[in-house]
Amino acid sequence: MDVCLHTKKDQDNVVFIAERALQDFPCRALPAFTPWFPSTADRSLPIKPKNAPPVISSKRPRSSRCLPSSELEVCGSPCPSDEEVHKRKPSTSPGAADGTGPAQVESVSEKFKRSWSVFSHKTKTNESTQSFSRPFHRTIETYSLHFHQRAKWIIGELNCAPQSLEEVWTKLSHAIKHSRLPTCNANFQRNLAQIWVYCDILYCEFVGNFLRQKLQLSGEITLAVHKLGSIFQL
Repeated sequence: MDVCLHTKKDQDNVVFIAERALQDFPCRALPAFTPWFPSTADRSLPIKPKNAPPVISSKRPRSSRCLPSSELEVCGSPCPSDEEVHKRKPSTSPGAADGTGPAQVESVSEKFKRSWSVFSHKTKTNESTQSFSRPFHRTIETYSLHFHQRAKWIIGELNCAPQSLEEVWTKLSHAIKHSRLPTCNANFQRNLAQIWVYCDILYCEFVGNFLRQKLQLSGEITLAVHKLGSIFQL
């Protein structure tokens, strides 16, 4: 904290007056800085669960199908054993009771198949990036985009013909894992039949040209930014 002291020109004891003025301000030592995140020493410690894991026995538990003693006296018949119940039970395939056979279960799993994302842990790229073209540089200035702002290239089914989306996804995953696309991670939107390739604005044009040439895409791919929508096509 800065303190400004105004005195007259003919004042001789300025230092004494300043000391007297500063006595009214409390002096306290600042507390030591403690970061909210754990230190490096804590990170190396192993993570131990609070409770011990449950013990799972290999023995099959006995099924308790017997009735209470009061009901046994009314029925007058002993409780059936597990073997007798197994003999009486008709042999049906799994899923026949509720009408979901193997084919239907497989179709349901295909319907709700997850969209997987891949990303590269390396920071350096094996290929040299090129400078911006004039249309793309004009787009950056029009929307006032930051070089480290994220954008995404959208690849649809029409861009993959005559290939399939799965084939393009396999090639793209291999390229990202081998650090051929800087700052990139991709997401397969299976419900939309699209592949979204995220990257920084600084490498957007390089990534777009790589996708067009190496993955042999057809047509135009669209570059979109959050809250701005489609801003560029290549």
